[in-house]
Amino acid sequence: MTRAEAERLLGPAVVEAVRREVKEAPPLSTEQREQIRAVFAAAHAINGLQPPARAA
Repeated sequence: MTRAEAERLLGPAVVEAVRREVKEAPPLSTEQREQIRAVFAAAHAINGLQPPARAA
């Protein structure tokens, strides 16, 4: 599913509410970012996919 499809499915009110919550949320700590990165890396490894390149 693409982002546009998800936004159409959820509707503009839900999308706007989510955007507000994300904007107001505190930034992730370094540890949280690494934990999330590790989860995605493990999922890619399980599915035999290459993880995306890390931003510099």
